[in-house]
Amino acid sequence: MTPSEMSKYVRVEVDKIVQTLNAEAQSRARRAVNELRNSAITTLSKDGTGRRYGRHIASSPGQTPAPDTGNLRMRWRQFVFAEPNLNGVKIIARIKSDVGYSQFLEKGTRKMAARPFKQKTKNDALPKISALYASL
Repeated sequence: MTPSEMSKYVRVEVDKIVQTLNAEAQSRARRAVNELRNSAITTLSKDGTGRRYGRHIASSPGQTPAPDTGNLRMRWRQFVFAEPNLNGVKIIARIKSDVGYSQFLEKGTRKMAARPFKQKTKNDALPKISALYASL
């Protein structure tokens, strides 16, 4: 085998390995996005310790939002993006709430203090997601 033929053979084999790794990374990203969603549900399932409104106990300022209707807890869209780059592909896994008021709870308004939940969701999911990618 000539050096040129060997070079082509090695390039083909490396490309196969890269494609296999990219496919596995995308598969794990789908599992990672499920972990994010599960963490959001867990984070948003904690009862409030604030003011009582009938049967609902609201969250205190700075706490995660207390469940009331369950819309915020259950309505999430999941996204997995694969962006090609010089090193192969960049995988992005994210979730987005389908409820319009989620941003007001996260950041607060002039009449209501913030009830942040995004960072707590990420912190809860990160060890599980890191474990998914540890053996890749």
